[in-house]
Amino acid sequence: MDKEGDVRLTLEYVRELITKDEPDVEITSLEEEPGSGRGDNYTSMLYRVRAKGQKQMKNGEWVNCERAIIYKVLPRSREHREAFKSELLFRNEVAFYTHVWPALDKLQVNGTKVFGGVAKIYAARHNLIAMEDLRERGFQMADRRKGLQLDHLKRALKALAGFHALSLTLRETRPGEFARLSDPNGDQGIQEALFRTENEEWYRQYYHVAAKNAIRMVSDGLPAHMEHMRVETIEKLRAFLDEDVFFRTMSEIAATQGPLTVFCHGDCWTNNILFKDDSARSNEEVVYLVDFQLTRVGSLALDLANLLYCCASGEIRRVHMTQLLQHYHSHLMSSLHMLNPKQPPKDPSVMWELLNEEMRRCGRFGVGLALDILPISTCESDEAPDLYEKSETSKEKQITRGPPRGGAECTRLMTDLVLELVHNHAL
Repeated sequence: MDKEGDVRLTLEYVRELITKDEPDVEITSLEEEPGSGRGDNYTSMLYRVRAKGQKQMKNGEWVNCERAIIYKVLPRSREHREAFKSELLFRNEVAFYTHVWPALDKLQVNGTKVFGGVAKIYAARHNLIAMEDLRERGFQMADRRKGLQLDHLKRALKALAGFHALSLTLRETRPGEFARLSDPNGDQGIQEALFRTENEEWYRQYYHVAAKNAIRMVSDGLPAHMEHMRVETIEKLRAFLDEDVFFRTMSEIAATQGPLTVFCHGDCWTNNILFKDDSARSNEEVVYLVDFQLTRVGSLALDLANLLYCCASGEIRRVHMTQLLQHYHSHLMSSLHMLNPKQPPKDPSVMWELLNEEMRRCGRFGVGLALDILPISTCESDEAPDLYEKSETSKEKQITRGPPRGGAECTRLMTDLVLELVHNHAL
């Protein structure tokens, strides 16, 4: 901790982390800067560190070198830590990096690689997570305010297919290990961090504000040619968002187990997916997933609903939704066969039907996430919470908890989504 009580990486600790990984490197200085802007991250504070020093070559000569690390710590203010349940989220992410990901990655043997999009982790503990800075290798997030276009969606879906295939293979080949890692009461297990019954009262005011905003947006944004759908649309939206049932419904959808239960990423929105558009080497990962704080054990459709309903426009879904799901399904099937070639391949038609059933069941979950994600992803940076501030400056800030109100673009996206799911009988 520094003089103000913040957890920070020190020169000595960075030396220890890097030397453990590269004993021939000697770090002599650090430079640090904030690792994200307002609106880019909501549950923790990110910092970038550039460690400078020397590396000893095989011939004994020392040459200058740099290593880049990005690390996250808990928000400074107690109000933000409580609002975002940051301690539990940190615990979950540490469990993922320390236990779950190593177990999944071990399935990729003999050159069989279906997913490698997890950053190299230097340290993972209850109040600090340090990892490689993927920006140094040319990876970057898309513009959160523009959402993901078709090419980025297809690449993200391919990555998710490989990631989910690892879980399905672990369940099938090592059921005991999957059970241990998915036990929320175990030391190594993943647990639902957000949609859990004990959080209902805490989030009641937050989702009261979010639901009120969403209903207003859909009411204002309904196109003239859809006016005949107004009563049905608003009634169905109000029924789903009723504060006495909404949180419980979201919790039940998230907790439901079935044949497509996996370790979900849990927070598949634009800022947690990094792309490298000019990957010169065909064997290099072109998509990385970051921020596993909301990782959960649930249907793989929870991740797909998050990605497709909260990060893609209604126009893209209207034209390409079936194609995108087929793209995911194709890569899921090929990844499962690569990971477990000795077993008879699963019937693609059965898996396709299961996938579509789960997407229908989890459609409402996508709307529930959109209450949060769409206002956050479309707002101006100065409208977003500032996690780097020391504490709340007024009682009003402490009382009013909810996402940004949502502007014209958010209204359009929310309206398109709700109309789509009413039409599909998912809402």
